[in-house]
Amino acid sequence: MSLEITTTAEFLRSSHISRWGIVQVAKPQNIAEHMYRVWLLVRDWGPIVQLSPDQQFLAEQLALMHDLPEIRTGDAPTPHKTPELKEHLAQIEQKIYPGLRALEDQADKATAALVKHCDTAESVLSLEVNGLGTHAQQVKQLLRRQMLDRLALSPFTSEQQSKLIDKFQTTLHAT
Repeated sequence: MSLEITTTAEFLRSSHISRWGIVQVAKPQNIAEHMYRVWLLVRDWGPIVQLSPDQQFLAEQLALMHDLPEIRTGDAPTPHKTPELKEHLAQIEQKIYPGLRALEDQADKATAALVKHCDTAESVLSLEVNGLGTHAQQVKQLLRRQMLDRLALSPFTSEQQSKLIDKFQTTLHAT
């Protein structure tokens, strides 16, 4: 069996791949749901960072596809993603879905930073609603810190960062 995902049936399996394997949650989430929710955030929050129309389109495409390699690998929990594991996964993911790497290579720093911000924000939002127990709260806090740390290092202006944080807070409190 080839690692590469090529058929529609294989892509549809994204709705079968569970997230949060090491975190107790009230409602299971799959990677298809997660990618859709990241797309919603990218679509809504993208104008804040003033991407060009082409880069906004690319960010939305990346949001909808960023976890497709997990159809083969499963969801690797963030707390266990060491730099070595990340590098190994990147090599495998390139074989699983080369089209994703091609899109990532087109993304400038702002586009990539927006998608990563929305990816992490969605995880925090998901755990806010569905996380159960102390461990879920610890993971949520870790992800929130990572999100804010990455945002501080992003190519976005202080004003854009502040607006993204405000959007996140507004979404969090309305969830």
